[in-house]
Amino acid sequence: MGNHSGRWLIVVACLAAGGSQLASAADLRYPVKAPPAVDTLPSWAGFYVGGQLGYGSDSVRWHNLGTSGFFSPLDSFTRDRGSGIIGGGQAGYNFQTNRLVLGLEGSLSAADFDRRFGSPYFPTDTWSSKVTWLGTITGRVGIGFDQVLPYLKGGLAVGNVDTSIQNTALGIGTSSSATHWGWTAGGGVEFKVAPKFSLGLEYMYTDLGRRNDISGPTTPGGTESYSVGARSQSLMARFNYLFGWK
Repeated sequence: MGNHSGRWLIVVACLAAGGSQLASAADLRYPVKAPPAVDTLPSWAGFYVGGQLGYGSDSVRWHNLGTSGFFSPLDSFTRDRGSGIIGGGQAGYNFQTNRLVLGLEGSLSAADFDRRFGSPYFPTDTWSSKVTWLGTITGRVGIGFDQVLPYLKGGLAVGNVDTSIQNTALGIGTSSSATHWGWTAGGGVEFKVAPKFSLGLEYMYTDLGRRNDISGPTTPGGTESYSVGARSQSLMARFNYLFGWK
């Protein structure tokens, strides 16, 4: 009885040893794979503030609506273009769903789109126009690709337009400084250069609408009255400081 028990113990031990060797060999032939890494999308969500600086141009149009042809023919259109530096600041907030980025942004910039030119009608007259500042409230939509965010934007625009017409021979002139309301649209791209900083480039087209800016003075030909319209374009470099971004 003792000899049989000893033989069974030897058999069991051999089987156990063989099983562990087979398991080790199986582990070597079929290694256990690590779980796949979770693909974390880059976050563009959160509040940001920053600055912008660039170059722009404007197109200003006068329409003679008055009874006087002293400075220009009745019902005529006079156009000119100016250009200069534009720069200011912006603040906004982005919401993100997967790679879709939606945002709201406000900006305010000083501008120096200034031009003075001789009248196309009378050599003694001088015309001038200047967009002095520009503000916007816009919505943004973009697609986040790692450290890059291309986007489109558009919304409300408001700006100040200074205009004047002077007759140097007689010392008669008229001028106006008026706030115009309109719309703006454009787009750009941002690049994350650090966890809390981004750099970007943005183009915007703005139409500040038309309004009766100039009314007077009374000249030898009657009362001067002009509707003034202004449009502008700008290309600006931007930087943003990012709050709460990954």
